[in-house]
Amino acid sequence: MQKKINILMVTGVYFPEVNGAVLQCKRIISLLKIKVNFIVLTTSRHKNLIDNDVVDGVDIFRSYSGNSGAKLLQIIKIFSVFFTKRFDIVHLHGFSSRSALIVLVSKLFNKKVIIKMTSFGHDDAISIKSKGRLFFYIFSLADFYIGVAPKFREMYSQSGLNKSEYYQVPNGVDTDLFSPLDGDEEKKRLRYELGLPVDLNLILVVGHFSVEKSANHVLDAWLKIHKESDNKSGIVFIGNTDKNNFEVDNDLVNLMHSKSRDFVEDKIFFVEKTNNIEQYYQAADVYILSSAREGLPNTLLEAMSCALPVISTRLEGVTDWVINHKVNGMMYDYGDIDNLKLLLENLLQDDNLCKCLGLNARKTIKDNFEISATTENIYDIYKDCMC
Repeated sequence: MQKKINILMVTGVYFPEVNGAVLQCKRIISLLKIKVNFIVLTTSRHKNLIDNDVVDGVDIFRSYSGNSGAKLLQIIKIFSVFFTKRFDIVHLHGFSSRSALIVLVSKLFNKKVIIKMTSFGHDDAISIKSKGRLFFYIFSLADFYIGVAPKFREMYSQSGLNKSEYYQVPNGVDTDLFSPLDGDEEKKRLRYELGLPVDLNLILVVGHFSVEKSANHVLDAWLKIHKESDNKSGIVFIGNTDKNNFEVDNDLVNLMHSKSRDFVEDKIFFVEKTNNIEQYYQAADVYILSSAREGLPNTLLEAMSCALPVISTRLEGVTDWVINHKVNGMMYDYGDIDNLKLLLENLLQDDNLCKCLGLNARKTIKDNFEISATTENIYDIYKDCMC
């Protein structure tokens, strides 16, 4: 039998905290456990999660990130894991000041480093370079880099880093889990279980309530439609509103609650979190991604896998790589609420268009973004890193 590779997976948060990146890591770990020994190093703002944990047979080591005084404890946790645990490769999901420290510690302990760049405009190679020579130097110490979309390759090529160390591996989707239901009766049953109305066209928006995610743009477009006609539609917003979460903009949360006050629990629904996100895709009729920047949004891929017609901001080398406008989805320029309104009206009024876009979207994901292919590509990188 081939010797197992030992990996330290480093993420911002990990299960039971849930977001797209967490689910991606969790699925990769689950599919590779036969060939790879994983341990996870992560953080949490919830003190009840700080104790070391085991999730699906994988050891999880957490440190508290709730205040500035916790940084010393994070450093102690990092060194403790490096001193006491056996691993060959450090796989970082995203790059930050904490990641920079981990890269330096990794090199001190003679560990190989893989950096997955997760968000264009934040941790792509050129964005890192713009944050200072020292920061970029530490970034450049990694052995391999993973980009999730063509825009990352473009930025990497401009950075001057070794092109042979770059791999492009898109995020993957479990198309069996994220799959459409058989018919309208199944959808009605699921909506009843989720406490959602069965007689409305439901628009789904998933993501933290941050300025960059811009869920308020979807609300504003819907309010314009509602003002002009008595349409039978509603919106489900799924996302964290906790003001202690650094990704959440409290002013935006308050603004959205104020604007939607007359419709809450009637046509507008706020879901703080769910461990069964696939059910909300299956229960919805339209999905909208309104972000100013992304890496390769898992939520968009998951919605498309569930055969939802999607509307997304046109993000060069990111979403426009996945979506062919009016073939397997719709795109608009970020912030153009009037155009978003028109595209949404088209979908709400045309069932045949929705069905056609949804079927093409599902095919796109099955042909190009299966989680099994993503996982095997990552395993190949691990093997290359061990050579």
